[in-house]
Amino acid sequence: MRSLNLASAKAKFSEIVNLAEHRKERVLIEKRNNPVAVVIGYEDYKKLEALEDVYESRLLEETLKNGKFHTLEEVAKRVKIEL
Repeated sequence: MRSLNLASAKAKFSEIVNLAEHRKERVLIEKRNNPVAVVIGYEDYKKLEALEDVYESRLLEETLKNGKFHTLEEVAKRVKIEL
């Protein structure tokens, strides 16, 4: 995965979008040497969303099968989303 600092990413934004869209590359954006964002193509994004849906569905199935219920906050924490 290619990485760029924020200033370079701003200057090369069109190039970054083309890399993500056409070459299917992911580009890491850093700010003060800390990773802060990743630019990915829309197809990659849709695949990640689908994987999240599958994971969340399996988590729900497991919960129902075991009779163990969790609060919304517990589930959100486990799947790493903020409410």
